[in-house]
Amino acid sequence: MNGRFRLGRAVVGAAAWGIGVVVGVALGGWLTVVGGAGTPGVEALDFMEDLVVLPGLAGATVFLFHLIGQYVVFVVRRRRASGESDEGDQDDEHAEDQGVGG
Repeated sequence: MNGRFRLGRAVVGAAAWGIGVVVGVALGGWLTVVGGAGTPGVEALDFMEDLVVLPGLAGATVFLFHLIGQYVVFVVRRRRASGESDEGDQDDEHAEDQGVGG
């Protein structure tokens, strides 16, 4: 890890998940309406709400959660890495104090 948060990569990864959710929710809604026995059929499908708005909201939610999650993971890893280097420095100083004092 080079210690930098790459926004471009994070956006691409989050967008891939978001697009997958949009497609999945839209297809799920479509298949539920047209494939179910005893359902009202395609006439009951509101195109804008069921195939655009709801999948869009679900995709945007997943996109945001994924992007925020990637940033949180970056911050935690950065803090952990800086904490490990600080502990190593303290150990080195302690060893020098012990050995050089003679």
